[in-house]
Amino acid sequence: MSGNPKKSESTASPPATRVFTEPGLEQLSSEAIFRKAKQLVDEDQFSEAMAMIDGWMGCTAQDTSDPMLAFIRAHAYRQSGRTEEALAILRPFREQATSPWIPFELGLIHKALGQPDEAYLCFREARGIQPTFTWASIEADRTTAEGDVPLGRLDAITAQVCETGAAVDVHLDRSLRCGSLLLLIGWCREAFGSGSLFRLSDPLMPGAHAVGSATFYHRPDVCQALGLPEHQRHGFAALIDCSGFRRWSELGRLPLIVEPEGDGKARATSVELCLAEVAEETSAPRFFEAALGVFRVSIDSGNRWPDSLRLFTPQTAVAASGLFAGHVAAERDDVEVHWLTRTPLDQPPVASVIFVQLGSFLAAKPAILQLAKSCLPLELIVVNNSPELFSETFHILDRFADIRPNLRIGILNRATNLGFSAGCNLGAQHASGECLLFHNNDLFADSVGDYQQLVGRALGEPNAIHSAFQYFTDGTLMQEGLTATRLTTAKAGAIPLFNGFSVGRNQTRAEVIACSGSLMAISAPLFHHLGGFSEEIVYAHFEDFDLCLRARQEGIPVRVWDDITFYHAEGTGSVAPYHLSGTTSHINRLLFSLKWRRVLEGMELPVEYSL
Repeated sequence: MSGNPKKSESTASPPATRVFTEPGLEQLSSEAIFRKAKQLVDEDQFSEAMAMIDGWMGCTAQDTSDPMLAFIRAHAYRQSGRTEEALAILRPFREQATSPWIPFELGLIHKALGQPDEAYLCFREARGIQPTFTWASIEADRTTAEGDVPLGRLDAITAQVCETGAAVDVHLDRSLRCGSLLLLIGWCREAFGSGSLFRLSDPLMPGAHAVGSATFYHRPDVCQALGLPEHQRHGFAALIDCSGFRRWSELGRLPLIVEPEGDGKARATSVELCLAEVAEETSAPRFFEAALGVFRVSIDSGNRWPDSLRLFTPQTAVAASGLFAGHVAAERDDVEVHWLTRTPLDQPPVASVIFVQLGSFLAAKPAILQLAKSCLPLELIVVNNSPELFSETFHILDRFADIRPNLRIGILNRATNLGFSAGCNLGAQHASGECLLFHNNDLFADSVGDYQQLVGRALGEPNAIHSAFQYFTDGTLMQEGLTATRLTTAKAGAIPLFNGFSVGRNQTRAEVIACSGSLMAISAPLFHHLGGFSEEIVYAHFEDFDLCLRARQEGIPVRVWDDITFYHAEGTGSVAPYHLSGTTSHINRLLFSLKWRRVLEGMELPVEYSL
C-alpha cells in the first residue's frame, strides 16, 4: 500500500460528554432519536448526539437493535475520537446491514484504526452508496476525500430514486389515509398508463418505502384546461401501501415518485407529502366509498375493467381486505335484534332461512309466501344492511309474523353495511335451525315441494353443501352450479386471474366445483366447522366459491340437484350504491385468485376469455 496512514483517532482525548436530559426523551421511538441525532451530527454536534442516544438508551433501559441508530451512534463516536467504541457499537450489525451506510461507516472506522484490509472489504460491501466513487481504485490506507462523504448528503444519496428529466407536474385534488393505505386522487400534465407505480421513499431510512399502483382515466375538465385532446387521460387515482413506515408522525416531507409502466424511467413529481398532515379517515366504509368510487369512475370513463383494476396491486388488495375485515370485527356486535313472531314455536325450527338485504326487500315476498306454505318448522332471519329501509322491511315482515304456527320471523338491523359474508355469518350466529338456507331476495321456488326437498336433503346428508338448478324467469337455464375459469391476459407478468362461471349458461358444460351463495343449504355444524363465509371478502362476490373450495379441500361434496327448480330474477333483489356496483366483483376476483391460485392451477379449467 502507498501513502502514510493517519494517526489513529483513538489516540485523541475524548471530549467531555454532557448528560442529555430532554423532557419526554423516553417516549420517543428509535426512529425519532435517529432523526434528532442525525440533525445534531449534521451540525457537527457529535458530543450532543452521543449524549442524546446514550441518554435515551439509559432512560428506556434498553439496548437498541435498530441498525440505523447504531450507525449514527457509531458515526458520532468516531468523529469524537472514540473509534474503538464506535467499532464495538457497529460491528454486530455488519451481517444484518439494511443500508450501505453501515459497511461504509465500518470502513471508515477500520481506516481510522489503521486496518486497511478490513476497511477495503467494508468499502466493497458499500458499493452503490455513491455512483461517482471509483471503488476499484481505493487503497484503504489513503481513502480519498470523496470517500469520506459528509453525513448531511445522506438525504440525496440514499433516496433510491432514479430520476430523469424534469419533474412531472402533478396536482392532488384529494389525499386520504386509512390504516396503512394512502389514497391519492388528482391529475397531471403527462398521461401515464394504468398500472404505473407511485412511491414514497424515506431518505433517512433506506428500505423504508411505500409503493402502490394507479389507474389513469378521462378528465375532460383537465384536458380542456390544458388545451389537450379530450381522449387523453390525465386524471389518476393511486392507492399506496404505507405499511413500510412505522411511525408516520416522525416522517418529514417525502417526494412522490412515478414509475411509468414498461420501460419508462422513474420520474420525480412536483408533490411532496407529509403523511402526518394527510387527512385520516377513521371510518373504513367512507374510505372504501372514496377508493371504490374512483375505481368506478375509472371504469365509467371508458377503461376496461382490467385496466381500472390496476389501481390495486396484490399488496394493496390484501391491505384493503385486512382493513375491511378489521371493520367487520369492530362493528359485528352493533346490531338490533327484532323477533316479530308473537306466538311461541311448538317445535324447534328444522331450518333457518337467512336473507341478507341491501336495498328494498319487496322482491322477497314470493319466496316468503312459499316458505310459509311449506308447513316446515322454519325460522326466517333478515339481516338488514340498509338501515334507512328498516321501517319498510319491518312492515313487510310484520304482515307475515303470525301467518301460521311454527314460522318464526326476525330482523337483524345493522347501522352500516357489513357486506354479504358478514351478514350471512351474523344470521347464522342468531339462527337455531339444524340447517341453514342462505337465500337471495330475488329467488323463489317452482313449487312449495322444492323447498321441502332441498331442506330434506340437507338434513339427510349433513356433511355436504346443497343447492339446486336455477333458471331465469323466462325459463332459460341460468346455472346448474359454478366452475372456475382462467382469464388470459396479453400483458407480460400480469397476475393470473380466475373467474367464477355458471355451468349450463349458454350450454357450457364443465365440472361443478361450487354452488352459488344465492341458494345454499348447509347444516349448521358444518357451516361453523368451515368457519362460515370469509369476512376478508370486500362487501360481496366470491365468498361462495371460497367456502366451497375450503370444503373441497376436506373432501366435502357440493350437491346441485337437477330435480329441484328455482327461479332467479337476477338483479332485482338488491340495489348497491354507486361505489359498490361493478367494483367489488373485480377486487374480490383478484383476492380470490391470489388465495387459490395454486389449487386452481392444478385443475383442468377452461379458458373463459382473454383480457
